[in-house]
Amino acid sequence: MRSRSEHEELTDPLTYRDLQLLTEVEATPQITQRELSRRVGIALGLTNVLLRNLAQKGYLRITQAGWKRWLYTLTPEGFSHKVRLTVAYIHRFLDHYQRVRQTLRSELEPLALNEESRVAIYGTGEFAELVYLGLKELGIAEIDIFGRSESAGQRFLGMPVQDVATLHPEGYDRILVALLGELEAPLGDLQQLGASSQKLVTFFSNDRVGRNT
Repeated sequence: MRSRSEHEELTDPLTYRDLQLLTEVEATPQITQRELSRRVGIALGLTNVLLRNLAQKGYLRITQAGWKRWLYTLTPEGFSHKVRLTVAYIHRFLDHYQRVRQTLRSELEPLALNEESRVAIYGTGEFAELVYLGLKELGIAEIDIFGRSESAGQRFLGMPVQDVATLHPEGYDRILVALLGELEAPLGDLQQLGASSQKLVTFFSNDRVGRNT
């Protein structure tokens, strides 16, 4: 069982920022704070505060390498802290993945899909990857991936992404909308292509359009 401190390391967003910063400065010791803030996705002022906190805790050594140039070096304690945070993050990711995977499987099972089913997935993000893996666990092999026009031609788990405008609904038993957030526009696009509500499937919604009848 994980200790309370380990659980906090799994859930505290600032702790995850610490891991990101330690990883970046280990890879590029001469990196600027502006570049760090861009890579981590936080404000420049917050980047400065977090770096100073890491230095005060003894995890990071900051030395001046020139005019307005600084060098960031992980201390031995910093390396150990980074390893601990990395392990905690992996545990958190795996726990989250297992929960989502089980929930997704419960959403897929009522769809009456079988090994002969042909399925289209609309979406190319991380959630689409989980949907794809869930279909594979159900033994479904005929899966095509569709995305918006700007993602067409890219690769998704080794498969080509097709422009959703070229999707022919009549060729699929189900069209799984593997998108999170507002779905009104994507569903409208698919319906304009001729997709019936019986074929369209969304997830984690009480008013899911693709219910079995």
